[in-house]
Amino acid sequence: MPAFLETRGIRKVMKLVRETKLLELFLLLACFCLELGTATYTITTTKFINDAETLISSNGDFELGFFSPANSTYRYVGIWYAKFFASSIIWVANRNKPLNSLSGILTISEDENLVVLDEQKKIIWSSNIMDSVFNSGAQLSDSGNLVLQ
Repeated sequence: MPAFLETRGIRKVMKLVRETKLLELFLLLACFCLELGTATYTITTTKFINDAETLISSNGDFELGFFSPANSTYRYVGIWYAKFFASSIIWVANRNKPLNSLSGILTISEDENLVVLDEQKKIIWSSNIMDSVFNSGAQLSDSGNLVLQ
């Protein structure tokens, strides 16, 4: 076989290898993103957050969701700086009653309070606001405050 054909053949094989690696990388990143969950902007009685999901402020600076501290399997609901998660938790809802599983839910209850539910759908934390309004919702503001509307 002539040398130029061997070189072209090698180039084709190398191109195929690069394309395959890129495809594998793309698929790996896509799976990783799916594993991280999805983001939403409002919590309501019908639109809640599961453990793998987060609530993001409209400017993208703050995020609310479930997390585990380093060297712990307990799950908490908290707010953190979205770009600096490692040590930037700025608020924790269920500080005194952590979840023991990945089955937590953050939602609005029938009495219009923000609640954290465990795997048996029992309330483990509540905002306990007495003067709630019908059809309330919660949004994470651009200042990092969780606003129950």
